[in-house]
Amino acid sequence: MIKDRKPSLCSILLFLFLLCRLSNIQAQVLVHEEPRHRPVFQNNQVRILNILLPPGDTTQYHVHHTPSVFIFFTATTMVSQLKGAAASTSRSTAGSVIVENLAAPHLRVHRVWNIDKDTLHVMDVELLLKDTGFAQKPLALPNLQLTADTAWVRTYRLSLPGNNDFMLKGEKRSFILVSLNAAPVQMDQDGKTGRQKLGPGSFFEIKKGASFSLKNTSGNTAQFELLELPR
Repeated sequence: MIKDRKPSLCSILLFLFLLCRLSNIQAQVLVHEEPRHRPVFQNNQVRILNILLPPGDTTQYHVHHTPSVFIFFTATTMVSQLKGAAASTSRSTAGSVIVENLAAPHLRVHRVWNIDKDTLHVMDVELLLKDTGFAQKPLALPNLQLTADTAWVRTYRLSLPGNNDFMLKGEKRSFILVSLNAAPVQMDQDGKTGRQKLGPGSFFEIKKGASFSLKNTSGNTAQFELLELPR
């Protein structure tokens, strides 16, 4: 006759230890390795992550470990939970931009889940440069408003009326231009011209010294976020 064996105290403790270790390992997933944070572009200055979180879905616990720019494209109710803390509910605002220094010792380990009926759409621009600060003064151009001026990035809101142009030429700095809404445009970059239908999250890399122009070919105002990168 085979007797049922009850788990010993040692085996229970071992199981709890392994469970704790697994939890810690899961918490160490870097944000760009989290499945719902999809890398769409990277150079030596930035890594751009596109986040689409469907209704009812939850991210893994993940680590934000660099200064970052968060750009929200949807108005969505979501819950965020820091590792080991209580969850909190918030609602994003379409077109809002947040700049945060999440480098050590300000690392953030959290998870997010969507309790809305619509998909949450966010862009996370990780700022990878170790150099900080700007040699030039902020841009002063028509339809462009400085919204944040930090050591890691400057952000500007570009509100481009219908049939208006935005131009950069020979700037000794580099940029990322992100579309906040749908807009048909004509784009000229280093002599290459083309027409495109932009959507929320469409973006352009504008390299140092490049020639770039964008014309809003619709009759409505198009909204963009321009990120200026240091040095």
